[in-house]
Amino acid sequence: MKKIILVFSVLVCIGVAAVIVWKNILKETNLNALEVISAEALFVFETQEPVLAWNQLVSQPFWKSVSGIPYLKNAENNLLFLDSLAGRSGILQKNLKGNQLAISLHPTGKEEFDFLYVLAYQNPESFYLLEEIERKIQSQGTITLRNYSEITIKELKTNGNGVTLTYAKIDNLLALSFTSFLVEDAIRHSQNDGLSVFSEQYEELFKELPTSKGLGVLRIGGSGLSGIAKVITPEKNNFSVLHQGKTKLSANFQIDFKEEKVSLDGTMFFDGEKKPSLKSIPTSTIEYFKNLIPSRTAIYFQYQLEDPFALFSGFESDFPFNSTVIGDIETRLIKKGFAKYLTGHIALLNMEKISNEAQDKILLLRTENPNVQLELLKKFGLGENQQIDILQLSDIHQGIEIFVIGTEEFPAHLFNGNFVGFGDTYFTIIEEIIVMANSSKAMKLFIEDWKKGKNWGKSANQEDIIRKLEEESGFSFALDGPKFWDTMEESSSPGWKSFFQRYKQELKTFDKMYLKTFEEGNDAKIHIEISHKQTDLGPSDVDISLIENVSVAFENRLVFGPVGIRNFNDNSVEFVVQDEMNRIFLLTNEGEEVFSLDLDGPIISEIFQFDFYKNGKLQLLFATNDKIYAIDRTGQPLVDFPLTYQNETFTHLNLLDYEGNRNYRIFASTQKGNLFLYDQYGELLEGWDPKPIGSPLAVKPAHHRVAGIGDRMLALGMKGNIHFFNRRGEEEAGSPVQVKGELGSDYILLERGTSKETQLVTVTKEGEVVMVNLLGEITFRNQLLRPDRESRFYLIKDQEEGRYLFVVHEYNKITVLDADYKEVFSKPIMSEDLQFQYYTFGQDKSIFVVVDKVQEFVYLYDFEGRLINPVPITGSQKVDVTYLPSQNEYLIYAISGKEFKRFSLRY
Repeated sequence: MKKIILVFSVLVCIGVAAVIVWKNILKETNLNALEVISAEALFVFETQEPVLAWNQLVSQPFWKSVSGIPYLKNAENNLLFLDSLAGRSGILQKNLKGNQLAISLHPTGKEEFDFLYVLAYQNPESFYLLEEIERKIQSQGTITLRNYSEITIKELKTNGNGVTLTYAKIDNLLALSFTSFLVEDAIRHSQNDGLSVFSEQYEELFKELPTSKGLGVLRIGGSGLSGIAKVITPEKNNFSVLHQGKTKLSANFQIDFKEEKVSLDGTMFFDGEKKPSLKSIPTSTIEYFKNLIPSRTAIYFQYQLEDPFALFSGFESDFPFNSTVIGDIETRLIKKGFAKYLTGHIALLNMEKISNEAQDKILLLRTENPNVQLELLKKFGLGENQQIDILQLSDIHQGIEIFVIGTEEFPAHLFNGNFVGFGDTYFTIIEEIIVMANSSKAMKLFIEDWKKGKNWGKSANQEDIIRKLEEESGFSFALDGPKFWDTMEESSSPGWKSFFQRYKQELKTFDKMYLKTFEEGNDAKIHIEISHKQTDLGPSDVDISLIENVSVAFENRLVFGPVGIRNFNDNSVEFVVQDEMNRIFLLTNEGEEVFSLDLDGPIISEIFQFDFYKNGKLQLLFATNDKIYAIDRTGQPLVDFPLTYQNETFTHLNLLDYEGNRNYRIFASTQKGNLFLYDQYGELLEGWDPKPIGSPLAVKPAHHRVAGIGDRMLALGMKGNIHFFNRRGEEEAGSPVQVKGELGSDYILLERGTSKETQLVTVTKEGEVVMVNLLGEITFRNQLLRPDRESRFYLIKDQEEGRYLFVVHEYNKITVLDADYKEVFSKPIMSEDLQFQYYTFGQDKSIFVVVDKVQEFVYLYDFEGRLINPVPITGSQKVDVTYLPSQNEYLIYAISGKEFKRFSLRY
């Protein structure tokens, strides 16, 4: 009996010892997949349901588009390859299910990346799948073996597709990659405790969520966030903290695939802490800004902060602060109460990128005391020269005063190194909002969009994103994929640029991105949505709807118009046309006649509107060869009009309003090359009676006023002479500029701060692009390809005069080039007399119009060179095009023979 008891006791001891050894020694040898992944990984996706996650991914509508990208296509093919080796009998799925799989992305070279797959088996017997695959590969390929740190590495290569898979067993782990050194890296990290692994570097992620749930968890570290930020904002202008990668940021995300979007919800950590650094306020920023955000906005960054000056405080920054500027801001702004009036509602807007130009940026700050803030900023802009007339640092556009601060990167110095990209800062006040722009042109385009109501608040397409931005969030941003595309493509490094260009159609399936951060208890939560849509392969005949819905017949053939003007009573659009008997007509949008009037000849100018009596009622101004007319809306001439000048033939006309105070000037040029400047009552002004320039003008004379530069009266002579005058008719320094070529096309003024940086761009009749600054210096020349001596060249501006294209017209072909001289499209059109127009209503809503005056056809092209109207619109004059965003419809107005017509276009 004692022997039995003794034997039993020994067995119990052995059993207990075995359990202890298993729990504390043998079982601990089972490695977690995360323990061999380098801390340099951009992200790690961890899942217990790899097959379910994969199946959901490839079932999404966007996968059909993006799977054409080689990186993703290879991943799909490689998985199918492994499945085929396993016999396609569900062995692969059975082998993976319930086991931890970690997929990490690693840099493998300059702008090159690859995945490491680490599968953690709970039971070593699960390696049978590998043995099964190795057995089957013998007839289809080769397996080579080599040792690395006493671990056997195998390389499997098939005979057919040449795929090489590197893999190795590391205790209970199976590490695989199609880049061999990533497997070697996993081995090093399993054996060397001195190497930093992802799970240790970002231990807060695993404390918050020890194991994956649902489809899996996406764990992103600071280097990964930095990499993503560099793709989203390559110029390091908005996510400066993320770009530097100095601050330890990390996040866990749960992934969810929903209809037409991918959602990621998670927790974000700052230096390993859950507590967010910024305190948000509950009131929604978008409510104050939605009617100011232009439809052209590509990225919108929104802040709702208790203390806007604490923005990213405590984070390392490599912004080159200027101590003098910091001191000036503290003394002349902060101590005088600038900070206390800011409500904490801030937005930064990046506009659609215009080729060959700097990124337009707008910063919006809500204030409780706009008048005080404006005066403080104006005095700051004057600096030490407080006695200077503020008008020298100001401009007026559409009745809005614009001022300039010549301090480089003023917003970044004001806000802790954020909001960079402002060389000079142009500012104004609209309602209770301080508006800052990084160029005069950016500010003027912003004002025009606001005046015309082309903003998010009035766009049905933005209703969904506005609702999202109304949710409580300290920081959020919205990215419009199509509008952001050119910025990303142009600003990215050569390798990424090539990638974006090559897979443009596939990547454009991702439409919009929305991100918000918010507080939940002591946690900093983050939510991301990425919407997707089927890529647009362009309009087809089935997709296009072109309907003629207005047609008005006249007694005589129409030869001028239609030119759209504004009805000051109800803000509707009306049209001016003229027939071959020199009679003009004002028509409503529906074609009803308002008045008609006989003129002495054909109209040779644009139709201008001005408030002659300063009472809100608008009159019309235009010219024939012999007279300058000013008439009211009933067709009655204004007092002292029409104007004439003996023995002179007018060729161009312009209407000026220097100060935006409706004290108008009428700027005219003649065939003899004389410039005349009248006041609004028709009296010639001193210095302009006349001002000869020696040749007829190529385009109407103009006035430009740039804050920080002043006024410039501009005239381009056809003989290649470009003149800059002051208001008194005196030549500015460097004027005239001789470009050594004849001019016959339009120009565009790129307003970029100083006289040296602001550029006039035009093209000569010989096809040479010339840039001239306001100091009278030729800064750039570029000869466009000239197919033959008869080729003609044009610079064509859009209706907002913010974008421009070049056109090369051969006898049987036209070629459209962008501002970087890259071909947009070319078309065979055999005609000697063509006119061109360019309309843009956003990056994805651009139309190029070709009017064939010989055959009397109007062609509408998109920017892929596809004909939007398969049946040409009949017409021999330029058309008028407007876009109705709420209806996604274009209205096209044209004259053809004796008819005025309106078409509705949907595509």
